[in-house]
Amino acid sequence: MKGFKNSSGYDASLQFVGGAKAAADTMRQNILNSVNTEDLYQISGNKYYISKDMPLSKIPENLLPGDAVLFERGGLWRIGWKEDTVIPEGVIFGAYGVGEKPKFYGSIYNYADRSLWEKCGDHLWKRLMLGGNAGIMVFDEKYALGVKKWSLDEMTQNYDFFYESDTEFLYLYYDGDIEDDFDSIEIGQRGNMIYMQSNTVLDNICIRYGGSHGVVSGRGTENVTITNCEIGYMGGSRQFDQVRFGNGIELQLGIKNVTVKNNWVYQCYDAGVTFQTWTSANLDTYYHGIDFCDNLIEFCYYGIEFFTTCFESNGLYSEYKNIHFKGNNIRFSGYTWCHEQRPDKWMASHIRGGQWAYVKETEDFEISDNIFDCCRECIIFWWWHDESKNFIHPEAHNGLTVKNNTYYQGKTDDNRCMTFHINTPIYAENGNELQKAIQHFDSKPEKIEWLLKTYN
Repeated sequence: MKGFKNSSGYDASLQFVGGAKAAADTMRQNILNSVNTEDLYQISGNKYYISKDMPLSKIPENLLPGDAVLFERGGLWRIGWKEDTVIPEGVIFGAYGVGEKPKFYGSIYNYADRSLWEKCGDHLWKRLMLGGNAGIMVFDEKYALGVKKWSLDEMTQNYDFFYESDTEFLYLYYDGDIEDDFDSIEIGQRGNMIYMQSNTVLDNICIRYGGSHGVVSGRGTENVTITNCEIGYMGGSRQFDQVRFGNGIELQLGIKNVTVKNNWVYQCYDAGVTFQTWTSANLDTYYHGIDFCDNLIEFCYYGIEFFTTCFESNGLYSEYKNIHFKGNNIRFSGYTWCHEQRPDKWMASHIRGGQWAYVKETEDFEISDNIFDCCRECIIFWWWHDESKNFIHPEAHNGLTVKNNTYYQGKTDDNRCMTFHINTPIYAENGNELQKAIQHFDSKPEKIEWLLKTYN
């Protein structure tokens, strides 16, 4: 960075320590230094190498199942937001070479260039941003995060920004010079970044600065694998009213046989990893064979999320079978921008489940051997609320096993509940109360530790 006026204070997140910092540091380094895709996956078809000086248009259009597209480490491709970058059925996207993971950025330009902006007041800059609602601004890669406002009148301090849908102008409040003060400004606009079809692999890719979701596996896909990826600074674009997008990895309706393993997911406005559906169609929802394992998830509003919208009164139901959340390290859920910029600040959680879901079948759903390290609101927020009947089911789901998890937690600023499970909120202000709260959810924990201090 070149020097700033009035830092947004985002760098304060680097001061968080918690109880599992050493374990997280080790996981992060292992993920960042994971072996190349060819050393991990057997490639039966053609291999196409995209060097760092080649555009994405060099990817062949006639990819066949078994083929692999390998991107050179150290390369950067600005994939934008206008349409998803699709991994065709049966194809592998991965990395080759030496150095940092190949980077896919949702930001079309590096906007730390005054020629890309028009000065329109003492502290205001503006630029035309056609077609995609701007959701996130990141200054010098991680130093400062923009604060999305909903009118020009609300913009009062550095890093405030407003996207005016009618004119498609983006306004930024900054009282310095954006070229002199910054090496980079990245802007994520509304739109998903990577879209996966059935029988695909995504490995060893760094994905940043998207306004909606990082990686999406669409309805009805099967046999999807996501490994060794870095996914960060995701979301913030308007969905409706003041509700904003923002999942690192999203699996949609009717997913089967998905592995999400050994990824580092961080700074997502909503969930780090989620499977979910919002549907008004007369469809049952089902998820079979979902493994979220050995991932490091940090500073997301939810670490792992799952929910559906099937109403019991409609005779529809959700089906969860062979679901495993195992070996993940989920840290500081609900801290930094994902909490401060949300209108709903009461559901941040390491695991957020349920929603308006009539869950008829649950088999082999296991949450085990995870580390849950310091949440801003709730360690677990899991409810079953049939909105069509205005009824909250009090019973737990059959087929659920929770065991051998490690918990670190300290007192939150506003004394939020530590667990919300079987529709019972349980608060904790000391170690004894934390033990009781967690055992309401996890009767066989590996470790529970009350921290007197969670950050420096």
